[in-house]
Amino acid sequence: MTACDKAVVVGAGIAGLLAARVLADAFTEVEVLEQDTLPDGPAQRPGVPQGHHVHGLTARGAEVMESLFPGLRAELTAAGAPGGDFGQIVAFRFPGCWSPRARTGIPLQTFSRPLLEARLRKRVTALGNVRIRQGVRVTGLTGSTLRATGVRTLGTPLPDKAVAADLVVVANGRTSHLPEWLTELGLPQPQRTVIDARVGYASRLYTAAGADGPPWAAAMELLQAPHVRRGFMATRIEGDRLLVTLQGAAGDHPPHEPDGFTAFAHSLRTPLAELLTRLSPLTSVRPYRHCANQRTHYHRLPHWPDGLLALGDAVCAFNPLYGQGMGIAAMEADLLRTMLTRPAGPGFAHAYQRRLARLTRRPWLMSTVQDRGWQQPRPDRTARLTAAVLPPVQRAMAAEPEVFRRFLEAMHMTRGSTVLLHPRALVPVLAAAVRPARSTPDHPHLWWGHTPS
Repeated sequence: MTACDKAVVVGAGIAGLLAARVLADAFTEVEVLEQDTLPDGPAQRPGVPQGHHVHGLTARGAEVMESLFPGLRAELTAAGAPGGDFGQIVAFRFPGCWSPRARTGIPLQTFSRPLLEARLRKRVTALGNVRIRQGVRVTGLTGSTLRATGVRTLGTPLPDKAVAADLVVVANGRTSHLPEWLTELGLPQPQRTVIDARVGYASRLYTAAGADGPPWAAAMELLQAPHVRRGFMATRIEGDRLLVTLQGAAGDHPPHEPDGFTAFAHSLRTPLAELLTRLSPLTSVRPYRHCANQRTHYHRLPHWPDGLLALGDAVCAFNPLYGQGMGIAAMEADLLRTMLTRPAGPGFAHAYQRRLARLTRRPWLMSTVQDRGWQQPRPDRTARLTAAVLPPVQRAMAAEPEVFRRFLEAMHMTRGSTVLLHPRALVPVLAAAVRPARSTPDHPHLWWGHTPS
């Protein structure tokens, strides 16, 4: 694509920063408009309330980010972010067993959301043709049903002003007002699908230096409909700290006060509570409950304005439990990079929304198939089938590292879902399904270094 004059990105979160990086190669000027006042370094900000909680980045997402920002992985390592082979540093607690501890070839790095965002923001700001404007609220689009020509703004330094652009990219998260902006232009209201498992979080940060810290980089106890309502995710992050996020589905949310937080941890099936007694808390307990899967079907609109793109959580927001959001945002930016290598004539924007819908379809199904099991009054047929299939799959993963490796490849989107249909995965799963389910011994010492007292 030949260089155009100006692109405007709405939102300076992960998706917006990745989009700005891609657009910098195709546009003379890129302007990122952000409502928040942005911190100078890794710090929480109001526009990212989920920033206090555990975040994960898929291997495919990390690959794309590294290609856009060469050396990013090394920067995170230098900042203190742990890393290693997923199968050797991440402890999965399935409802009936633990994941195997084996090399998988899937790399993982654990860090806080503010650290990653700060590093991306610094890299984007260093680009000569990108400018980030803070304290600017976008209130709508300019243009018509045929073409978006810019955005309307409020706040300093752009009070009550229309900002013209050849391309507008909306990347302002799951609370985006893009549907209303489109109706103001004269387009119909887009359809939206919401799958809500009524998941709630509570997170707290602890010291994790020295021998008292855990022997893993990340651990999780998975929720599973219809019976396993409580779980957690914990990651070692920069600064020798442990970020712990307790989770509860179907309205069974962890409490927001310290004693209740500790009691909830004691109700889990892992030694997490015992670990926390050895660590010192660094923060108060932070709640978060906006975890519904939400997909806005912009691609189904009969017409889409040229000069307008939407991506990230503004289009498809996942239950954070599954750790897909940042990785999918990277893949959406990569899709845009690929499409911008060709002439972007009329219909380019609509074509991008349709291709984005195809890109998000598989992760959407992976995220919602479990969450449908919590729906009231009764889960649908797909959710009931999933509840029946998962136990033998998990038993096969625990017994056969090859099955677990293939599951991770599908989860991290380094290979297609058909990787699970290979005989080396399918045969152990079928064998586990036909064998009577046994009571699997619980061996937390495999991952925790000891058996809890």
